[in-house]
Amino acid sequence: MNLLIKETDLGFLSSQYENIQFHMFRSDDHLSFISCLACVCKTSSDIVENWRTIQNLVAVYYQRSGGFDAWNMYLAFVSAENVPTWEKYEIENNKFLARKIVLDGLQEIPNINQLIIELEKQLLGSDLTLETRSSHVKENFTHLENYYRGAPLDSKSESREKRASIINNIIESLSKNEN
Repeated sequence: MNLLIKETDLGFLSSQYENIQFHMFRSDDHLSFISCLACVCKTSSDIVENWRTIQNLVAVYYQRSGGFDAWNMYLAFVSAENVPTWEKYEIENNKFLARKIVLDGLQEIPNINQLIIELEKQLLGSDLTLETRSSHVKENFTHLENYYRGAPLDSKSESREKRASIINNIIESLSKNEN
């Protein structure tokens, strides 16, 4: 999944805040729809002073009624300066209208392509990778699998007793083979 620039008329916001650039992004996956309004601020004080009114304007002019939009929408406040810790906490934990993230302490104000990369990291986890597991771990699981394979999963008393017996066997085996 990627974020794409969404051409949206954000003139109502731009006219209110001359020092802030606004960009709308949407995910390219129609099954996992995410939208993100990025507010690129020159200073951290622009974020602290304006985030509430920006979210209120977005609620009036942008958000559709229906209730679930807040969980599919993000407001991202971006600044090269550091936002004070308490204010950043307050912004990111406010759930009115949308989930919010603060991207601060950047080397410089990002251009649109850098902004997309940073937002994909934050929203989509694009920077996450899976590590391969060693075969040694798999061998240990295979050894344990001999004990629990076929364990009954229902709530009958004899099934519970069987599971308790399996657990006791595993504990015994691990106690004997501690080293």
